[in-house]
Amino acid sequence: MHQQQQTFALTLADKPLSVSLDPDLRLFRQLVPNEAPPILREVMVNPTTETIVLTDKGEIRKIAETLASKLQQRVPKLIAASQQLSAAPTLVIGLQPEIDAWLAAKQLPARPDEINKKGTAQAWTLARADGASLAIVSAKDAASLEALIRPLPHYGRQSYIAFDGREAIEKGIWPMQVQQVVVE
Repeated sequence: MHQQQQTFALTLADKPLSVSLDPDLRLFRQLVPNEAPPILREVMVNPTTETIVLTDKGEIRKIAETLASKLQQRVPKLIAASQQLSAAPTLVIGLQPEIDAWLAAKQLPARPDEINKKGTAQAWTLARADGASLAIVSAKDAASLEALIRPLPHYGRQSYIAFDGREAIEKGIWPMQVQQVVVE
């Protein structure tokens, strides 16, 4: 059918609790907030993205700032790790123990199982409760962080990725959050 709108009735044996709308994403439509999974590109291309570097060690901090500028293709807007997260997308870069401590302090989910303990570095996204995207880059050491400068900017379509040196060894996209409408 080529109609813009059509009304129809369904006869069901039992009243449904909810209805999933377009679970296979076949309709050209505007998605509701948080329906699409967060991907790295959301933080990379947004001009309001703020960056947190979780180290004061000179060499590692310089590498992290270089990585942030490569990911965002501009000078990053750096904020302190102790600052309250704003509504802006945020990129957080650090070594694994610093990242784990920061996530715990902010009461955010820990490193996801899909990439936990895989490779020398990981990057993943979170959709915060306020709808802002959070991208986290975690590395074993300075060399592992530096190894991400060239390859990571090419993986903007991913929700999570693990690297062994410069080689991507695990990657993927979080599942869609299918829109559910409660039937009253």
